[in-house]
Amino acid sequence: MVDPEQIKKAEAFRAMHAGPEPLLLANVWDVASARIIEDAGFGAIATSSAGIAFARGFPDGQKIHRFQMFGT
Repeated sequence: MVDPEQIKKAEAFRAMHAGPEPLLLANVWDVASARIIEDAGFGAIATSSAGIAFARGFPDGQKIHRFQMFGT
């Protein structure tokens, strides 16, 4: 079943691409950096596998196990 709240979030994100200003996405690597970007007023955030890997002490290039990548 499709979550109506998720649909609403997806539509809002899509609308950001059509705004009068360029969509800027700041890359985050953990919860703390995500909160800083949220507090700075960004409407959306992004992440990168390299950023998460580096924050956990791994090099980029798929050297981190998926459980560590996703924090499980």
